[in-house]
Amino acid sequence: MDKIKLAVAAREEKTPRQLRREAKIPATLYGPGQPSESVQIDAKEFSRLPKGAYSHMIELETGKGKINAIIRDVQRRGTTHEVLNVELYRVALDRKLTVTVPLKFIGVSTAVTIEGGQLIEVFQDAEIECLPGDIPDFIEADVSLITEIDQGLHFGELKISDKIKILNPEDEVVARVVAKKAAEGPAAAAAETAAPEPAATAS
Repeated sequence: MDKIKLAVAAREEKTPRQLRREAKIPATLYGPGQPSESVQIDAKEFSRLPKGAYSHMIELETGKGKINAIIRDVQRRGTTHEVLNVELYRVALDRKLTVTVPLKFIGVSTAVTIEGGQLIEVFQDAEIECLPGDIPDFIEADVSLITEIDQGLHFGELKISDKIKILNPEDEVVARVVAKKAAEGPAAAAAETAAPEPAATAS
């Protein structure tokens, strides 16, 4: 992924509500060994960030120079999803982070094409630990490893770089093929329930 950049400026002496009215987002920049800073971000520029910006290291462009950071948390208004506040976490290139990255399902399961089962994607992302420069765009989940109905693909079976550690339990099911009748039942509905989006943290 190309380097993601975001301009930030020192916070003006205005209330958060005044800043939002002027299409600016109040934000906080903090990290180990550095004092917390109150900054602001252009709302339109923030809205244009690619999806990968929420799990990758980004380069903050400030009046004091460039800073490597991760978006730690985004607070939104429940009714309109308007961004109310952003937390930015400074990162050191030699210090591992815990981040969430999407799963990319690849391959074809014979349990679906031959046995007539239905694939249930239980997870859409994985929690990993690695250095900031080693964060992948995604982790592949090869469903061709599923060859029978009621068989699952587990986190421990995902192929990853030796620079990355998956923090999800190895025996936790990423995807499963079930009989089509079972796929219509409450168990499948529970399996498809999305988990809360965890924030990036430092290790």
